[in-house]
Amino acid sequence: MVQHKGKWMITIAMTVCLIVVFGFGNQRTMATAPTKKPVINVLGSDPVNINSHRSFVAVQGEWIFYNNDGLYKIKKDGSSLQKLSSDWADNLNVVGDWIYYTRNKPKKEIYQLEMPHFDINDTYEDVTELIKIKTDGSSKTVIKSGSLAEGDRNNVYSLYVVGDIIYYADGYGPLYRMDTNGKNQKKLLDRFEEVYFYQDWIFYTNESRQLYKMKRNGTQKKVVSKETGLNLVGLSGDFIYYTKWVNDSGVVDVYKIGLTNGKTALVRKGLPPAKNPIIIAGKHLYYISEIKDAHTVGRMNMTDGKTTPLYPLGSISSQPINIGGDFIFFYDYQASDFEKKDIFKVKMGENKVEKVTPKAK
Repeated sequence: MVQHKGKWMITIAMTVCLIVVFGFGNQRTMATAPTKKPVINVLGSDPVNINSHRSFVAVQGEWIFYNNDGLYKIKKDGSSLQKLSSDWADNLNVVGDWIYYTRNKPKKEIYQLEMPHFDINDTYEDVTELIKIKTDGSSKTVIKSGSLAEGDRNNVYSLYVVGDIIYYADGYGPLYRMDTNGKNQKKLLDRFEEVYFYQDWIFYTNESRQLYKMKRNGTQKKVVSKETGLNLVGLSGDFIYYTKWVNDSGVVDVYKIGLTNGKTALVRKGLPPAKNPIIIAGKHLYYISEIKDAHTVGRMNMTDGKTTPLYPLGSISSQPINIGGDFIFFYDYQASDFEKKDIFKVKMGENKVEKVTPKAK
């Protein structure tokens, strides 16, 4: 009996030790389990959106921010729709807790308050304001406010937010940078056409549409390509893509140029004319075709040239295409009311087109 009792004592002791070890181990595992960190953009928007002067979407993490006669946000799964502002928000950029955008300046001071409907007809056509607002719709702040004075540099028409720096252009040619609070403004270029950000460099085209690069602080300006007439249409991997006109009918060839070695290669030859911008996203080229007054959003595989129609547009007016995260966005006017439009998305390389949301009530 004594011998059996000793064995039982040993067994109980070992069991207690195992419970203690595994119990504390589980507690330690639970205590140190990594929490999911929120995604914070480095680039506030894909530059292809800003360069086309039609940036209406920005994506950060699980949230889609968009302009549809007002500034809204919604989760990618279609939930949690929230109206953030009545402003007609252009040049949308989202970095961290802040949204940056431009709007046409209201004609009346009262319209600077939040109204049920922000009537774009009650704004100045050529006078803008640069705004920032928290992603929850609070702390709306005017960073720059333009005027009707000729040559007023406070009228912001293009806006690129990279980390904690704002790059912007007025309507007179120069490119500037400043802090997100509007301080430490510096002019980087006297004139430019398009801008892309890659690592520590800014790639841009000049008035002749030749490709240059410089550091983000405006130093070390270098020629990348002396060829003229480049129309930049996207950045993918280590390449910038551009088109060049072939003839007066609007046919273009698509090229890419290496950002590390400066080598140029033909991607696609003889694309048919398109009224709307062509954009590059991943391994595909997206466009809006126009045949007999019918408009269709389409995609081309840049490897084999295969084209895929994605969505027939009901309206025949010019339509923008935006990139947000790994999605392509576009809008179409409602058949019942051409004053209202719906936002659609399609994942890069895929065919399923989904409505982001109907216009919020």
